[in-house]
Amino acid sequence: MIRMEVTGLAELERQLMALGEKAGKKVLRDAGRVALEIVEQDMKEHAGYDDVASGPHMRDSIKIRTSTKTLGNTVVSLRVGPSKEHYIKALAQEFGTVKQVPDPFIRPALDYNKAKVLRILAVEIRDRITNNG
Repeated sequence: MIRMEVTGLAELERQLMALGEKAGKKVLRDAGRVALEIVEQDMKEHAGYDDVASGPHMRDSIKIRTSTKTLGNTVVSLRVGPSKEHYIKALAQEFGTVKQVPDPFIRPALDYNKAKVLRILAVEIRDRITNNG
């Protein structure tokens, strides 16, 4: 079981609100993108690649995507992974098929880098709030 405890969220919210909604979203989005770069790189290194296949490769479609549409308490959403075009191929590699042994690359990239992502995110948010304030 993985357990994480996060403190200081009330103070973070106060600081972000002091910047204003637009600037606060930008801080979170930009800091999140920087923090997820390590996960993106890990996924690209472990995604399947067939050098004889023609066309776009799944590895090359792995990117960090953001959305600032407000849903409930969510202000910014960040996702990292292959494009929709490679969704089925990614599922086959991650979970396997009748003919393919699983070779996970998405979940391990998130699990192995979680602590680094949180450290980078904290530093990036603090630096961006300080420089915008």
